[in-house]
Amino acid sequence: MRPFRFCPACASELDPPDNESGARCPSCGRVWYRNAAPSAGAAITAGRRALVTVRGREPKKGRIDLPGGFLRPDEDPISGLRREVAEELGVEIDVSNGDFVQGAPHTYGEEGDWVLALGFKARLTGGEPRPADDVAGIEWVAEEELDDLDWAWPHDLELVRKALSDGA
Repeated sequence: MRPFRFCPACASELDPPDNESGARCPSCGRVWYRNAAPSAGAAITAGRRALVTVRGREPKKGRIDLPGGFLRPDEDPISGLRREVAEELGVEIDVSNGDFVQGAPHTYGEEGDWVLALGFKARLTGGEPRPADDVAGIEWVAEEELDDLDWAWPHDLELVRKALSDGA
């Protein structure tokens, strides 16, 4: 993740980042941090199957992951997840904070930026899933098929396993 060079509040050039990654603005005094980006993903289940997606863009284009994506500033994880699923699949889901399954820190992209991926179990409530946005394809898979897939990130595989188990 590249550090801020200019203040997002007043556009002045920032001082170099300190040892906690905070860059202070000499003009307005605010401090700006390079924080891990939060994302939210869904293991959408129906019976003993889960919906997986094929990535349509880099990084890891062509590999398997789950619907979801980066949260916008001031967007809560549930609203962001619903937005991402609607953008990527054209469907509505039933999901709440009670459906939280796991949190997984991992790196993303060529620069190795840290992401905190929040994983939820969800159910379809409206629409027929169709690939859109950055999704190249979709597939419903059973638990016994999971290890044969080329996963972009191991935490997505673990989320689906947990969502399909009796304990999730």
